[in-house]
Amino acid sequence: MDKKVAIQGEEASFHDIAAMKFFGPDIKRVCCKTFKDTFAAVKSGKATHAVCAIENSLYGSINETYDLLAKNDFAIIGEIYLRVKQCLIVLPGTKLKDIKEVCSHPVALAQCEEYLDKALPSAERLEFHDTAASVEKVKGQQEKKVAAIASSEAAELYGMEILAEEIETNKQNYTRFIVLESPKEVIPGRNKTSLIIKTPHSPGALYRALGAFAEHSINLSKLQSRPIVGDAWHYIFYVDVDAGSNDSALTKALAELDKQGCEIKLLGSYVAWPKP
Repeated sequence: MDKKVAIQGEEASFHDIAAMKFFGPDIKRVCCKTFKDTFAAVKSGKATHAVCAIENSLYGSINETYDLLAKNDFAIIGEIYLRVKQCLIVLPGTKLKDIKEVCSHPVALAQCEEYLDKALPSAERLEFHDTAASVEKVKGQQEKKVAAIASSEAAELYGMEILAEEIETNKQNYTRFIVLESPKEVIPGRNKTSLIIKTPHSPGALYRALGAFAEHSINLSKLQSRPIVGDAWHYIFYVDVDAGSNDSALTKALAELDKQGCEIKLLGSYVAWPKP
């Protein structure tokens, strides 16, 4: 079956690059404007998979993705780490002095703030829903006063010129993407599991829950809390552990959590991507 992959953004966006890195170039893209739309595409059957950013090395967790994981019954089947390299992209022949506006996704604009302050201090910064789509927009306007910030792949796709490369302030700028599928697929060699834990609302409940993993020598690589909608000041916890769902140690830890009265939702077991 052809992989129909829902991504937030357009072709040559960073989500698209991440999807091709995981599945290869022969995918059918289902381009979506929002993260919510990517989940909806899988739920409706319009897409077989979705690729969603969940964490950035500079800006932390992407809460919207975590909230959507709680609301939907999809399986995480993989992850990708992508080094985000931003470029200043213009119509061919444009000079730096011509630029009066810079258009891109708000996160990309923030990532390049130091460069923009120095090279284009007077240029207006315009927020757009997607990096690659901002390049398409600049091409469509055919005005040299407007530049975009996006990937080199986006510049190549639209036949635009790169005026400056790697303009992001911090070069250790990585985004972690997760790969989702419905229905669930068994992945050989699984060595990482993501789950949601809701502990009893009592003193020491989280401490005891985390202790269940320590007792069975399971490493926690991520712990993220999110508020429970409709239950003010109560929280659920997203946990990534270094163990596959078929690991006997994890099975024992989950049994202990059940005894403690915790509610558990397995989000998926998959092969851990090498961290950069």
